[in-house]
Amino acid sequence: MKKKLLLFALTAGFFSIANAQTALNFDGTNDYIQTTSQGVLGTSNRTFEAWVYVSPTASASNLCISDYGVNASGSRNTFLVTGTRALSFVSGGTNGNISSNANDITPGVWTHVAFVLDSGTGYLYIDGLQVGTGNLSGVNTPTGNEMIKIGNRVTGSNIYFNGSIADFRVWNVARTQIEIQNDMDAQYCSLPTGLVDYYKLNEGAANVDNSIITSINDIVGTTDTGTLNGFTLTGTASNYVTGPNLALNGIDNGATNNNGILTATQTGATYQWVDCDNGNAIISGENAQTFSPTANGNYAVNVTLNGCTVVSNCIQVTTLSSSSFDFDNKITIYPNPVTSIFNLNLEETYESVSVKVINSLGQVVVTQSYSNTNQVLQEIDFGSGVYFVEITTNTGEKAVKRIIKQ
Repeated sequence: MKKKLLLFALTAGFFSIANAQTALNFDGTNDYIQTTSQGVLGTSNRTFEAWVYVSPTASASNLCISDYGVNASGSRNTFLVTGTRALSFVSGGTNGNISSNANDITPGVWTHVAFVLDSGTGYLYIDGLQVGTGNLSGVNTPTGNEMIKIGNRVTGSNIYFNGSIADFRVWNVARTQIEIQNDMDAQYCSLPTGLVDYYKLNEGAANVDNSIITSINDIVGTTDTGTLNGFTLTGTASNYVTGPNLALNGIDNGATNNNGILTATQTGATYQWVDCDNGNAIISGENAQTFSPTANGNYAVNVTLNGCTVVSNCIQVTTLSSSSFDFDNKITIYPNPVTSIFNLNLEETYESVSVKVINSLGQVVVTQSYSNTNQVLQEIDFGSGVYFVEITTNTGEKAVKRIIKQ
């Protein structure tokens, strides 16, 4: 019998959902997002990027992608699609506006758009191609005014977006055309220097009831959140919808096998090891960067970083880690079945021992630490059923035992 712990309720297919890009659909009437980000201020260089899908039924009016600042000359940052379907940036006043040509934005098609302010000169890009430039030396965004809005203008005029927006980014640097082209088709998993706000707009699932969601996340940090306003969050409009097909950029899905010890290559992430031979079932409690299987087979790891989740290739294990195998064989657990208290005999004394009890849903119901012991008495005061006991020592040895609670 295999000595590894498997839970079949979740498969790797669950994790792959995180890779699918969703977007937010704006109804053009009252939908917008109010963030807590002040944006880039003063005359500093900046870049805005987003994927937009203009509704084919949108009226011939201006559609605001984002805005912040104040409705005064040189003081706002209105990034929009015009009524003639040009891409435009408006700061207001003399030398405060630039636009592309009419009909540069095609309704009904996902399009990448970008605005760059570089030392007083503005540039517009559509799908990585420069479509407009001009003098924006008058841009000077003051502090203490309206935070970034997505899908509507700052106070003074409502210009609601009609369509969908995904992967909205704000930078405090002037991105080059090459940089825009290289990264526009991918979501960031490792955050680049200069990225100050990153709203993926993928908190919900497409075309289902997402009414429980009231805010969006800024992947760069936890402080600059966004509140959803006006969205119904059900059905196929004013809700999360299918977004553009974007790859993942900057996350390593590699894993290595060193004499039966598996290690995910990506550092600083969260991990979930799965059993490829059992439909990619998750292996409960195996959430570290390294994993020592207690049975030969094929294993993979789901790696999550900054909202991105990727899965490694399956790795064949034919030689077990001697430490994992020996430690597992040392441990005895009794009585089993157990009524209320079970005994763990570790055979030798360890400086510290961590014991977790995990239920059949993969939930940790007990976490306890012990010092300088070779024997543990552990209470299990829960309902009857199957539980799993994970034992980890200060020397890095780990084993999992199955028990039955009467």
